[in-house]
Amino acid sequence: MRALKAIGGSIKNFMILFSFIVNLILVVVLVVLGLMLFEIKNNIATPLVSGLHSSFVGLDEATIDWTIPVRADVPVNLDIALQQNTVVVLTESVPLNVSANIVLPGVGNLNNASVALTLPAGTRLPVALDLNVPVRDTLPIALDVRAVIPLDRTQLHDPFANLQLMFDPLARILVNLPNGFDEVPAFAGNVLSGNVNLLADNAYSENPWPGFSRTAGVGYTLAGEPVPPVNLPIQTGPVPVGGIPGLDQQLRPDIYAQGGPEAINAQAEMSMEAQSVPAVAYQGSTSPDESAQTGAAGQAASSQEAVQPPNDMGIMPTPAAGG
Repeated sequence: MRALKAIGGSIKNFMILFSFIVNLILVVVLVVLGLMLFEIKNNIATPLVSGLHSSFVGLDEATIDWTIPVRADVPVNLDIALQQNTVVVLTESVPLNVSANIVLPGVGNLNNASVALTLPAGTRLPVALDLNVPVRDTLPIALDVRAVIPLDRTQLHDPFANLQLMFDPLARILVNLPNGFDEVPAFAGNVLSGNVNLLADNAYSENPWPGFSRTAGVGYTLAGEPVPPVNLPIQTGPVPVGGIPGLDQQLRPDIYAQGGPEAINAQAEMSMEAQSVPAVAYQGSTSPDESAQTGAAGQAASSQEAVQPPNDMGIMPTPAAGG
């Protein structure tokens, strides 16, 4: 019995010592994590999340500005029908030898007389042209086509906006949290008084993207050119799905007041079907086999809402070098 008691006491002492060591390690880890909490938040979590969100904002605000050089020889093979009245000017004297019937008063008629005369250079002669002019040549083409395309006015805007919605609330929360232990008491007081809004606007959310390293659209003078109604896109109605529903609802309460993104998108799809707009035109890229059908449907729908978008910046020929 004494041996069993001794073994039981040893096991008890081991368990107490082991529990103490484990608890000590956990306490040390928690203390270290507590001391490094703001280092992790300020140097890892916030830069990572806000960097992703900022990049998606920049992608949405980006503009493609690229000049495409076109150099080609275009064969020309046509006949030009030329029918018009004009006046020609002789560039040199033109001798004429003709036969004529001459009436000499008091003498009589002189038939089949040979007459020689000269039309001097500079004589203006009215003529009627009626001929086909064959043109067989090669026309060299040399022009620079400048493409200025804001991405937020293309279908790329939707996925970029959805990515922003996924990271925007997380970035706001991280920025609005305390950055050090000195800010904890004031933050705790606001929490206890119910005055904390972690999704509130802050300096970062007001200007998440600082700008680009190069300009776009400088000197472009064709932004106001009207767009043919057949080329105007149709506003389909779907909205980005968003990220975390609980946070997204606080950022977009108007969307969730209408039933949420899923309900709005389902209603928009029904509206597009009612207008006979092919799903491929707004759910994916248009394939060659479907381009004709999509174009016809787009023309019909555009005629219903021929509204010119302001400041169109489509592909236009560059008016001048360096423009």
